[in-house]
Amino acid sequence: MRNRGLTREEIARIETRTEEEYGIGRLILMENAGRCIAETIRDRCAGTDRKRICVFSGKGNNGGDGFVASRYLFNMGADVRVFHFGSPEAFTKISFTNYGILCKMKIDCFPLDGRNIADFDLRKTDVIVDALLGTGMRGTVAGSVAELISVINKSGKFTVCADIPSGLNANTGRICGTAVKGNITVSFGFAKRGFYLNDGPEYCGEIVIADIGFPRFLKKRR
Repeated sequence: MRNRGLTREEIARIETRTEEEYGIGRLILMENAGRCIAETIRDRCAGTDRKRICVFSGKGNNGGDGFVASRYLFNMGADVRVFHFGSPEAFTKISFTNYGILCKMKIDCFPLDGRNIADFDLRKTDVIVDALLGTGMRGTVAGSVAELISVINKSGKFTVCADIPSGLNANTGRICGTAVKGNITVSFGFAKRGFYLNDGPEYCGEIVIADIGFPRFLKKRR
């Protein structure tokens, strides 16, 4: 198990090289990542038509992956509702781009800020998509995000994590205060080292490595 998976620093360098040396920008990678999430849900959940799916997004690029997934799930016939932390103006540039597409398509999007998280009702939800926090998370999960993670875990609903379970350290596999307990983790391009360490195996569930467009030889030349 030694050296199994990459660290977040190694993956960040690969992302930079992919964009700067090969012209495959982060907007393209995000598009592919979101599509892979939606396709995984379709394949693992016996289709998506009329399924009630809640997507929870943060304001970073992980949230943008959730926005893209929402669009594909909508096109697959799912009843999609998107909930996000932060105002759209606080989103990263490419996340804001994909949020704007959702709005133009009139896909339901709701802010989570100021909402009573503890009262969130997921009883009628079939599938949850966790796109709250990505691999770059630092510190301890607290406040409203921690409350929402507790609600997700207590719901017992089938949960798919975008790239990594929110709250899990990508390098060490330790929980940073609290973390989403996923049924499936759709990891973009490469597995993270933390998937196989400490709390990682318990919280990731099934690990699906999705090809989102990184040149295949970059892993060996990172």
